[in-house]
Amino acid sequence: MHLTNKEILKKLLSYSQELREHYELYQLLLFHFQKKQAEHFFDLIEELLPSVNPIFQTIFKTFLKDKDKIINALELPYSNAKLDATNNLIKVIKRNAFGFRNFDNFKLRILIALNIKKKRTKLVLSRL
Repeated sequence: MHLTNKEILKKLLSYSQELREHYELYQLLLFHFQKKQAEHFFDLIEELLPSVNPIFQTIFKTFLKDKDKIINALELPYSNAKLDATNNLIKVIKRNAFGFRNFDNFKLRILIALNIKKKRTKLVLSRL
């Protein structure tokens, strides 16, 4: 008998009322975060901080400590995600490219992976 993910989740949440409540809280926080509703997100955290499991309390206190940074991340359009992804790709190439003998080959492999076209320079023949 194969269960779907929803059925597995439903079965797991049926074992514990506390687990179900915390899962619903997590889903609500995730919703507010994804909708970039920082005020609702932090109001919910502040309201429920004393009544949640100690593990959640630790996480909530961390969120409250970094509240200004989280609000900036939600409200401002800036992100370093693309830079982090590029950096990660270069690290993967570096790990996999153990056999590259020189830096030019390594650099060329990165440019190919990132689909960056290198500008060609016109060759100038010397007139001797």
